Order: sequence, then C-alpha cells, then structure tokens
Amino acid sequence: MKLKGLIFDMDGLLIDTEILSYKFHRLDLEKQGFDFPMEKFLPIRSHTIKKIDEIFRGYFGEDFDTKGHFERHTLYMNQHIDKYGLPLKPGAEELLKFGKAQGYKIALATGTPLELAKRWLESVDLWKYFDEFQSSAFIKNGKPAPDVYLATAELLGLKPSECMAFEDAPNGVRAASGAGCVTVMVPDLSEPDEELSKLIYARAESLTDAVNIIKKYEEL
Repeated sequence: MKLKGLIFDMDGLLIDTEILSYKFHRLDLEKQGFDFPMEKFLPIRSHTIKKIDEIFRGYFGEDFDTKGHFERHTLYMNQHIDKYGLPLKPGAEELLKFGKAQGYKIALATGTPLELAKRWLESVDLWKYFDEFQSSAFIKNGKPAPDVYLATAELLGLKPSECMAFEDAPNGVRAASGAGCVTVMVPDLSEPDEELSKLIYARAESLTDAVNIIKKYEEL
C-alpha cells in the first residue's frame, strides 16, 4: 500500500532526551536513597505517568510519591535544557524536510504532554514540520497499546497501514505495529530483540537512513 503519512515519536527519536531523562530520574531517586540502574529505567519508556506510577510503586513501595518525583525530574530537565539546549538526533530535520517535500502528511505521536512537546520541538525548529499532534497523555491507553497511533492516523485522515511510524523504544514499536502502521525502529538505548524484530518493517541505524527506507518501501 502506498504511504501517505509519516508518524514520529519524539523522545529518543527526534531529540536526544531519553538519556537526559534517565540522568535526572536517577539524580532525584538517589537523593531519596533509591538505587535506579538503567535496567529499571528501560521498561518505563513510552509509558504514561499513570503506568509509571504503578511501576515505581512496585520498585520503591506503595507510599512512593511519583507526582513529587516527576515534578522534580521535570524541573531538573528544564533547567538543563534552558542552559544547554536540546540535542537533535542525527538526520531528524533532513527526514522531516524530505517528508514535506514528498507531500506526506506528518504527525507526532508522543508520550510527552503536548504543551511540553511543542516547547521542545519549537526550540529546535521542528514543530513547523508537523500537520497533526497527538499525545498518549490524553489517550486512555498509552503505549504499548495501539490507541495513540490509531488516534494519530485518524487525525491525519489516513488508515494506519498508509502510515510509516518511527520509534526508538520497545513499547512504542509495539504500539505502532499493533495499530497496523509500517513500523521502523531507530534504536536509542536498546536494540530490537527477537520479538520486536518480527514487528518492524526495518531497523534504521539513524534517521539519516530513513529516507532510503521510505524509498525502498515505495518501490515494493
């Protein structure tokens, strides 16, 4: 089926925020006396705060104050970003420019609240490339459920199968694939395992590779 839309995750895909997020989760948790190795961070990526609250209570006890932790985490993130800016992932702007030039409809499907996503993407001059925006913060079932991708495709007026979705994390891949999108994984902090490899159309080394992946798909 001919592609008509491109749907993008944000954190860890377009902007290099996942490693920053881990840094500041760990900083606050260690201040509270909790150990937070990378293997505890990886499963929470792409989840809603409600789901992360469940996971954190499993990690740190039923009395854990997830809301307060996230407020401090966000403060640390914003202070860092205000001082140092946001690093773009290689190929991000080039891919979005290509998508626009080819006439694809372009949408964002992120777990980040849209107000914050807009602020961050405007700061790196990427917001202008998007036709539609959706956040799983406003969706009942966040990633890895397919709901956010189904809703995003609907906003574009397209079938999910007419959209190529780009994700960096397992929960995002499961969401995009479950919705029926042609799914490309661009690994950030973890590689596709055997299960994920069956769900994706392709693995890209970086977004720089994605233009050729799109062209190859269109030739099928």
